[in-house]
Amino acid sequence: MDRGKNIVFTAISGVKQKRCKGCLPGVQENTVNQEKQMKIALISTAYKSTPPNGYGGIERVVYLLAEELIKAGHEVILFGAQGSHCSGKTIEVTAYNPNAAPSGIHSRKDIISEEHLYDAVSDYIKKEGADIIHDWSFQNLFVLRNADKYPFVISTCVPPPPDYSRPNLVACSRAHAELCGTGTKHVYYGLDLENWEYSFSKKERMIHISKIAKYKGQHLAIMAANRANKELIIAGNIADPFYYYTAVKPLLIFFPKVSYIGEIKGTNSYLKDAAALIQTPRWFDAFPLVILEAFASGTPVISLAEGGIPEQIVDGLNGFVCKTLDDMVAAMKKVGQINPKDCRAYAEKNFSAKRMADDYLELYKQAINGKKW
Repeated sequence: MDRGKNIVFTAISGVKQKRCKGCLPGVQENTVNQEKQMKIALISTAYKSTPPNGYGGIERVVYLLAEELIKAGHEVILFGAQGSHCSGKTIEVTAYNPNAAPSGIHSRKDIISEEHLYDAVSDYIKKEGADIIHDWSFQNLFVLRNADKYPFVISTCVPPPPDYSRPNLVACSRAHAELCGTGTKHVYYGLDLENWEYSFSKKERMIHISKIAKYKGQHLAIMAANRANKELIIAGNIADPFYYYTAVKPLLIFFPKVSYIGEIKGTNSYLKDAAALIQTPRWFDAFPLVILEAFASGTPVISLAEGGIPEQIVDGLNGFVCKTLDDMVAAMKKVGQINPKDCRAYAEKNFSAKRMADDYLELYKQAINGKKW
């Protein structure tokens, strides 16, 4: 893969960059029409590289969006942690080492300062400019500190903390937008379906893919599989060791049809021959990317009805939406009724990366033309 042009940023040396011919600092034009090629600054997170090496849904979505925007002819500048890359221009903020970062934000001690990210974006934008800034970070420092200077949109993928408020906010599902507050827009994720392998021939085993943590509820998936007498594989990094050793590992000992294989580097090869993807969130799961990956693989999904998941699954068509453990047991027993071809067809119709990019391009145009929400 062509990793594009990577530029390394450090707090000491600043940004190494080349000014493209004709680029001017600040906003290029006051209005934008349908055909205009845009210069888009994509700000990813400080926690993982973009795309991630292993778990990292946000960073994977940012990468997919970057590649689709580049494919559509737009100029993309990606800001991310060490190891980030895209086919356009990438500015790596070397102060952020994904190998040393926490797997998620569980308490205040897990919060990483985004000041280095702010410095990188500020240095580039003030010199080179951009038509639109699309911020996927958590603190959104640059766009909030320069809200009246540059057009921007902010994307969020997690339940908002108390008193959370952002201008030009974009959620990842309808339910998520409603949770974030009045005026919040939403854009569904998409996948590079042309390069996503699928199979309509399935094995007996099912699989659960997510980080191992109490709010992901792996113990529920294990108990349901045992009651349904189904083989289940648990995959994911151990983000919560206490939960794993007290609630998950003991069940693995007693239920021989369930096994844990650790963190996997990619989901496609595991999903495409699985009988079903099982998801058991115990929190507001806004719009899990792995569910779309299952559909793209031709694999049905059985999930608890949390967050935006009911917007992903059409009950009885590409999986089953469950409210109780009994529902999950029943769904596991009848999942063979789902036609894998319907799962793939639903992904192609609703969850392509092109559709995601087109939806965001429309919001970019609105922001550039001065619209606020």
